[in-house]
Amino acid sequence: MKSNELKERIRKNIKEEIAISNIRKEFGMKTNKNKKLVYAISSICAVFILGIGIIVGTSKLNNNIFPDNSLEIGKTEDKSLNIELKINILKDMAMTSLDADTKTIELEQLPEKFMFMKNLLIPEEYEFENSYTVFTREDKEVAEYNKLHDYILNYRKDDLNNIQIAFSKIEPPIRDYFIQEGDKISKIGDVELKISQWKKMYIVNFEYKDIYFDIETTGITEEQLVNLLKSIIEKM
Repeated sequence: MKSNELKERIRKNIKEEIAISNIRKEFGMKTNKNKKLVYAISSICAVFILGIGIIVGTSKLNNNIFPDNSLEIGKTEDKSLNIELKINILKDMAMTSLDADTKTIELEQLPEKFMFMKNLLIPEEYEFENSYTVFTREDKEVAEYNKLHDYILNYRKDDLNNIQIAFSKIEPPIRDYFIQEGDKISKIGDVELKISQWKKMYIVNFEYKDIYFDIETTGITEEQLVNLLKSIIEKM
Protein backbone atom coordinates (compact mmCIF):
# COMPACT_ATOMS: atom_id res chain seq x y z
CA MET A 1 0.00 0.00 0.00
CA LYS A 2 1.34 3.44 -0.90
CA SER A 3 2.25 5.80 1.92
CA ASN A 4 -0.44 8.34 1.02
CA GLU A 5 -3.11 5.65 0.80
CA LEU A 6 -2.09 4.26 4.22
CA LYS A 7 -2.20 7.71 5.79
CA GLU A 8 -5.63 8.38 4.29
CA ARG A 9 -6.97 5.07 5.61
CA ILE A 10 -5.60 5.83 9.08
CA ARG A 11 -7.26 9.26 9.07
CA LYS A 12 -10.54 7.69 7.96
CA ASN A 13 -10.48 5.06 10.72
CA ILE A 14 -9.66 7.64 13.38
CA LYS A 15 -12.47 9.93 12.25
CA GLU A 16 -14.97 7.07 12.36
CA GLU A 17 -13.95 6.01 15.87
CA ILE A 18 -14.12 9.56 17.20
CA ALA A 19 -17.43 10.22 15.44
CA ILE A 20 -18.99 7.17 17.07
CA SER A 21 -17.61 8.17 20.48
CA ASN A 22 -18.88 11.75 20.10
CA ILE A 23 -22.33 10.60 19.03
CA ARG A 24 -22.55 8.16 21.94
CA LYS A 25 -21.76 11.02 24.38
CA GLU A 26 -24.26 13.31 22.66
CA PHE A 27 -26.90 10.59 22.82
CA GLY A 28 -26.37 10.22 26.57
CA MET A 29 -26.66 13.96 27.20
CA LYS A 30 -29.83 14.25 25.17
CA THR A 31 -31.31 11.24 26.93
CA ASN A 32 -31.18 13.07 30.25
CA LYS A 33 -32.87 16.10 28.73
CA ASN A 34 -35.50 14.00 26.93
CA LYS A 35 -35.09 15.92 23.68
CA LYS A 36 -35.52 14.95 20.06
CA LEU A 37 -32.44 13.22 18.67
CA VAL A 38 -31.23 13.97 15.18
CA TYR A 39 -27.78 12.58 14.47
CA ALA A 40 -25.39 13.60 11.71
CA ILE A 41 -21.81 12.74 10.93
CA SER A 42 -19.41 14.77 13.03
CA SER A 43 -17.07 16.87 10.93
CA ILE A 44 -14.82 17.97 13.78
CA CYS A 45 -12.34 15.27 14.80
CA ALA A 46 -9.17 15.12 16.89
CA VAL A 47 -6.29 12.78 16.12
CA PHE A 48 -5.24 10.24 18.78
CA ILE A 49 -1.59 9.61 17.95
CA LEU A 50 -1.31 6.64 20.29
CA GLY A 51 -4.18 4.93 18.47
CA ILE A 52 -2.48 4.96 15.08
CA GLY A 53 -0.33 1.92 15.77
CA ILE A 54 -3.33 -0.06 16.98
CA ILE A 55 -5.43 0.93 13.96
CA VAL A 56 -2.72 0.02 11.46
CA GLY A 57 -1.95 -3.26 13.22
CA THR A 58 -5.61 -4.24 13.44
CA SER A 59 -6.24 -3.38 9.82
CA LYS A 60 -3.29 -5.48 8.63
CA LEU A 61 -4.32 -8.35 10.87
CA ASN A 62 -7.86 -8.35 9.50
CA ASN A 63 -6.71 -8.19 5.89
CA ASN A 64 -4.04 -10.87 6.18
CA ILE A 65 -5.70 -13.41 8.45
CA PHE A 66 -9.37 -12.94 7.53
CA PRO A 67 -9.43 -12.42 3.75
CA ASP A 68 -13.07 -13.55 3.52
CA ASN A 69 -14.14 -11.12 6.28
CA SER A 70 -15.02 -13.90 8.69
CA LEU A 71 -13.46 -15.75 11.58
CA GLU A 72 -14.65 -19.24 12.43
CA ILE A 73 -13.86 -20.12 16.03
CA GLY A 74 -15.50 -23.52 15.87
CA LYS A 75 -17.52 -25.44 18.42
CA THR A 76 -16.88 -25.58 22.13
CA GLU A 77 -18.61 -27.77 24.65
CA ASP A 78 -20.21 -25.92 27.55
CA LYS A 79 -21.78 -27.45 30.63
CA SER A 80 -25.23 -26.32 29.52
CA LEU A 81 -25.07 -24.96 25.98
CA ASN A 82 -23.23 -25.94 22.81
CA ILE A 83 -21.43 -22.87 21.42
CA GLU A 84 -20.40 -22.33 17.80
CA LEU A 85 -18.82 -18.96 16.98
CA LYS A 86 -18.39 -17.57 13.48
CA ILE A 87 -17.43 -13.91 13.70
CA ASN A 88 -17.81 -11.56 10.74
CA ILE A 89 -14.87 -9.15 10.51
CA LEU A 90 -15.91 -5.64 9.48
CA LYS A 91 -13.65 -3.36 7.46
CA ASP A 92 -15.74 -0.24 7.66
CA MET A 93 -18.62 1.56 9.40
CA ALA A 94 -20.74 4.55 8.45
CA MET A 95 -22.89 6.87 10.53
CA THR A 96 -26.57 7.37 9.72
CA SER A 97 -29.19 9.84 10.86
CA LEU A 98 -31.51 8.83 13.68
CA ASP A 99 -34.83 10.56 14.27
CA ALA A 100 -36.07 9.51 17.70
CA ASP A 101 -36.94 10.66 21.18
CA THR A 102 -35.86 9.15 24.49
CA LYS A 103 -37.07 8.94 28.05
CA THR A 104 -34.91 7.97 31.00
CA ILE A 105 -36.22 5.07 33.09
CA GLU A 106 -35.01 3.10 36.09
CA LEU A 107 -34.31 -0.62 35.90
CA GLU A 108 -37.21 -1.20 38.26
CA GLN A 109 -39.50 0.35 35.66
CA LEU A 110 -38.82 -2.34 33.09
CA PRO A 111 -41.88 -4.42 32.19
CA GLU A 112 -42.11 -7.73 34.05
CA LYS A 113 -41.13 -9.73 30.97
CA PHE A 114 -37.81 -7.85 30.83
CA MET A 115 -36.90 -8.09 34.50
CA PHE A 116 -34.38 -10.84 33.78
CA MET A 117 -32.20 -8.13 32.22
CA LYS A 118 -31.36 -6.89 35.72
CA ASN A 119 -29.31 -10.01 36.43
CA LEU A 120 -27.06 -10.42 33.42
CA LEU A 121 -23.44 -11.54 33.58
CA ILE A 122 -21.75 -8.19 32.97
CA PRO A 123 -17.93 -8.03 33.40
CA GLU A 124 -17.31 -6.77 36.93
CA GLU A 125 -15.24 -3.77 35.81
CA TYR A 126 -18.25 -2.42 33.91
CA GLU A 127 -20.73 -0.48 36.03
CA PHE A 128 -24.35 0.27 35.23
CA GLU A 129 -24.56 3.78 33.77
CA ASN A 130 -28.15 4.43 32.69
CA SER A 131 -31.25 3.02 31.02
CA TYR A 132 -33.84 4.63 28.78
CA THR A 133 -36.53 4.01 26.20
CA VAL A 134 -36.45 5.06 22.56
CA PHE A 135 -39.58 6.36 20.85
CA THR A 136 -40.16 6.73 17.12
CA ARG A 137 -43.03 8.27 15.18
CA GLU A 138 -46.05 6.09 14.43
CA ASP A 139 -46.95 8.48 11.62
CA LYS A 140 -43.94 9.89 9.76
CA GLU A 141 -46.00 12.89 8.72
CA VAL A 142 -46.75 13.86 12.31
CA ALA A 143 -44.08 15.28 14.63
CA GLU A 144 -45.12 13.12 17.57
CA TYR A 145 -42.91 10.40 19.02
CA ASN A 146 -45.52 7.98 20.30
CA LYS A 147 -44.22 4.53 19.37
CA LEU A 148 -42.14 2.77 22.04
CA HIS A 149 -39.47 1.07 19.96
CA ASP A 150 -36.53 0.06 22.15
CA TYR A 151 -35.23 -0.31 25.67
CA ILE A 152 -31.55 0.53 26.19
CA LEU A 153 -29.22 -0.49 29.03
CA ASN A 154 -25.76 1.07 29.24
CA TYR A 155 -22.76 -0.15 31.22
CA ARG A 156 -19.40 1.62 31.24
CA LYS A 157 -15.81 0.92 32.27
CA ASP A 158 -14.30 4.23 31.13
CA ASP A 159 -14.62 6.80 28.35
CA LEU A 160 -13.68 4.33 25.62
CA ASN A 161 -15.09 1.01 26.87
CA ASN A 162 -18.80 0.38 27.24
CA ILE A 163 -21.57 -2.16 26.77
CA GLN A 164 -24.90 -1.18 25.27
CA ILE A 165 -27.79 -3.64 25.21
CA ALA A 166 -30.82 -2.67 23.14
CA PHE A 167 -33.92 -4.85 22.95
CA SER A 168 -37.38 -4.57 21.44
CA LYS A 169 -40.61 -6.54 21.17
CA ILE A 170 -41.63 -5.19 17.77
CA GLU A 171 -38.56 -5.38 15.49
CA PRO A 172 -34.76 -5.09 15.60
CA PRO A 173 -33.60 -2.05 17.60
CA ILE A 174 -32.65 1.00 15.57
CA ARG A 175 -29.02 2.06 15.18
CA ASP A 176 -27.21 5.31 14.56
CA TYR A 177 -24.64 3.65 12.31
CA PHE A 178 -24.60 1.30 9.33
CA ILE A 179 -22.48 -1.81 8.84
CA GLN A 180 -22.22 -4.22 5.95
CA GLU A 181 -23.00 -7.39 7.88
CA GLY A 182 -21.47 -10.70 6.87
CA ASP A 183 -23.42 -13.91 6.41
CA LYS A 184 -21.71 -16.05 9.05
CA ILE A 185 -24.10 -17.29 11.74
CA SER A 186 -23.06 -18.23 15.29
CA LYS A 187 -25.03 -20.49 17.60
CA ILE A 188 -25.42 -20.65 21.36
CA GLY A 189 -27.57 -23.63 22.12
CA ASP A 190 -30.38 -23.46 19.55
CA VAL A 191 -30.22 -19.67 19.23
CA GLU A 192 -28.74 -18.22 16.04
CA LEU A 193 -26.81 -14.96 16.34
CA LYS A 194 -24.96 -12.70 13.96
CA ILE A 195 -21.71 -11.52 15.57
CA SER A 196 -19.54 -8.89 13.89
CA GLN A 197 -16.25 -7.36 14.99
CA TRP A 198 -14.83 -3.93 14.15
CA LYS A 199 -11.48 -3.34 15.84
CA LYS A 200 -12.22 -3.70 19.58
CA MET A 201 -15.98 -3.53 19.12
CA TYR A 202 -18.33 -6.51 18.98
CA ILE A 203 -21.80 -6.06 17.48
CA VAL A 204 -24.36 -8.82 18.08
CA ASN A 205 -27.95 -9.10 16.93
CA PHE A 206 -30.40 -11.94 17.35
CA GLU A 207 -34.02 -12.78 18.10
CA TYR A 208 -35.08 -15.11 20.88
CA LYS A 209 -38.54 -15.76 22.29
CA ASP A 210 -39.99 -12.87 20.28
CA ILE A 211 -37.51 -10.34 21.65
CA TYR A 212 -35.03 -8.64 19.32
CA PHE A 213 -31.56 -7.85 20.68
CA ASP A 214 -28.84 -5.55 19.39
CA ILE A 215 -25.73 -5.53 21.57
CA GLU A 216 -22.62 -3.43 21.18
CA THR A 217 -19.52 -3.91 23.32
CA THR A 218 -16.12 -2.25 23.39
CA GLY A 219 -13.15 -3.52 25.37
CA ILE A 220 -14.42 -6.93 26.48
CA THR A 221 -12.92 -10.28 25.56
CA GLU A 222 -14.53 -12.93 23.40
CA GLU A 223 -15.07 -15.08 26.49
CA GLN A 224 -16.79 -12.22 28.33
CA LEU A 225 -19.00 -11.63 25.31
CA VAL A 226 -20.05 -15.29 25.20
CA ASN A 227 -20.78 -15.27 28.93
CA LEU A 228 -22.97 -12.18 28.52
CA LEU A 229 -24.90 -13.73 25.63
CA LYS A 230 -25.32 -17.00 27.51
CA SER A 231 -26.69 -15.18 30.53
CA ILE A 232 -29.33 -13.49 28.38
CA ILE A 233 -30.40 -16.74 26.75
CA GLU A 234 -30.39 -18.80 29.95
CA LYS A 235 -32.22 -16.24 32.09
CA MET A 236 -34.99 -15.87 29.53
